[in-house]
Amino acid sequence: MKDILDKYICKIEGHGYLKLDYSHNKVQLVVDEGERLFEKLLVGRPYLDAPFITARICGVCPTAHTLASISALENAFQVEVNKNIEHLRRILLAGQIIQSHALHFFFLAAPDYIGLDNALEIADKKPAVFKMALALKEIGDDIVRTIGGRQVHPVTPTVGGFTKKFDKKLLIDLKKRIDANMHFSIEALDLAQTFKYPDFKNVTQYFALTNGINYDIIGGKITSTERVRADIQDYSLNIKEKVVGHSTAKHATHNKESFMVGALSRVNLQTKFLNPKAKTAMHNFKRIKFPSTNPFHINLAQAIEVVHFMEECSKLLGVIIDGKEPILKVPYKARKSSAAGAIEAPRGTLYHYYEIDDKGIIQKCDIITPTVQNLENIERDAEYILENTKKMSEDERYQLLEMLVRAYDPCITCSVH
Repeated sequence: MKDILDKYICKIEGHGYLKLDYSHNKVQLVVDEGERLFEKLLVGRPYLDAPFITARICGVCPTAHTLASISALENAFQVEVNKNIEHLRRILLAGQIIQSHALHFFFLAAPDYIGLDNALEIADKKPAVFKMALALKEIGDDIVRTIGGRQVHPVTPTVGGFTKKFDKKLLIDLKKRIDANMHFSIEALDLAQTFKYPDFKNVTQYFALTNGINYDIIGGKITSTERVRADIQDYSLNIKEKVVGHSTAKHATHNKESFMVGALSRVNLQTKFLNPKAKTAMHNFKRIKFPSTNPFHINLAQAIEVVHFMEECSKLLGVIIDGKEPILKVPYKARKSSAAGAIEAPRGTLYHYYEIDDKGIIQKCDIITPTVQNLENIERDAEYILENTKKMSEDERYQLLEMLVRAYDPCITCSVH
């Protein structure tokens, strides 16, 4: 294979490069960051350390790891939280998704479509886009900071609920700020519709958590477009990790086949549960219809989700504000047990699994991140692109491949956890 060792893919989170064989249409996405062994690091530690330690896996999606960890521990101890706790966690995770999508969509993916070499040019050459980007990133940060205690590595969520009460005035002010910035999310979606996405359709299996009630991001069932519907506790029967020789990150498959998780998977599987503004905008699309099998439409799906989650945060905050003083911590007993938990991180379904002894000490931990689940499919899509671009120059084909990897928004840090 032709090695491109001196050309890391730019505008992604972490370090990776493509190893290409143009003559045989073979592609390997090489992740060469060192493994960090968080799963082993947790063994022997008290269970309450897990949400805080796993948050340090990633600075881009720490809230997702915190909530996945809490979900697994609560399943292990059979903790049942109330609706207010559920709502606040959904708001917190939605804020995390808005944070991440705004960062990736505007500063990493958008330059490919608006004629700029890098994100630094946006402020000077596209000031309206820059204003939009900062507003949405800031409101995402604001949501996470208000509910999570700070915008990176949250401190308020814990097993059984939250460690603090929330002043209703703060929640009212947060809702007002979300509502005041809602138009930026719609403008971002309008922008995303104007992008000229490469016309590649490569059918795969799309996985996400669903519950059949709303646009699910916490709990639910493991669901796919090929009729998989499984309990989260059976995650290891459906998602299999494997070691690959060309990367420090594992790959995951379902029945030995690649699949996709993330924004496009969620939109494909749960379009009918989108909030009104997001759903209306989708119905008005002139060129693109969902469900979509074009991997470049991941970026459009991210823009759809930003609108949806802005609406979701405003709606759920309204419910909490109009209700009685919420109880935000429920009692439970730690015990010898084991269980998995899963949530929808910005890049897709995130699984955490723990085995706890009778003293509350972690004996085993297993974490499967969204990027690990997407890596096999990225390579499959890349090979499909090579197969269908033989008339292009090598530089043109390589540019398409870089755009593809960026579209997936891989989190290399999470992949080598």
